[in-house]
Amino acid sequence: MTELTDKARSRGHWDVVIRPATFVPDRVPYEQLDEVVPSVEIRMRGWPVPYVDYGRDAVLRGDDWVGQDIDATVVDHYEAWRFFTSGQFAHLRSVSADWRSGSEALRVPEGFASLIEVWEILFYLTEVFELAARLALSPGGDEHMITSVSLHGLENRGLIVGQRNRAEFMAPQRSHVESFSHDVELSREKLIADGKVAAAEMAREFFLRFGWKPPLDQLLDHQRELTERN
Repeated sequence: MTELTDKARSRGHWDVVIRPATFVPDRVPYEQLDEVVPSVEIRMRGWPVPYVDYGRDAVLRGDDWVGQDIDATVVDHYEAWRFFTSGQFAHLRSVSADWRSGSEALRVPEGFASLIEVWEILFYLTEVFELAARLALSPGGDEHMITSVSLHGLENRGLIVGQRNRAEFMAPQRSHVESFSHDVELSREKLIADGKVAAAEMAREFFLRFGWKPPLDQLLDHQRELTERN
């Protein structure tokens, strides 16, 4: 725990763990850890997943891991990542809507504690599964990979569409749970071939906790729109 991770966890946040299904403590030589993460970084939009900047942010080093804490000064964004010799990758990321200010801030309707957009859930999970596929092909990979995702700070949070080119809900869809977690184990081949489908399926599980039941084909269309425009 660090000051930044405490700050990120003080509001809505994602906790993601991607790891090989078989635990091997020394799968990746320690000296290679800081080389693997930049090689698998995802750039589907302006902000990469994970954000790696060895020139700006200090590299944190533990006995069997390296990582970074990221406090973006240009936008309201906080994240931290850790990569272990076992091949496990952990990512903590703030819910962006909770930290926006000024003209970028969302107006939270009366009766709701906070909001989150459909696109944030769908887009981030798509990036997560692409990252899992790249990690599977890296020195930290295995024939089967487990992707575990948790979203915290959901109680009384409203789900909105949040895109001008898409129709908004009549009213935000409400969550009554504080957090929700979902795990998926996929083969390396399945991750590479169908990672986007797996991401949409997991996103739907999160949307169900708000009471929204979109068809999978609708989410896949939305996913294509989000990824192909970037």
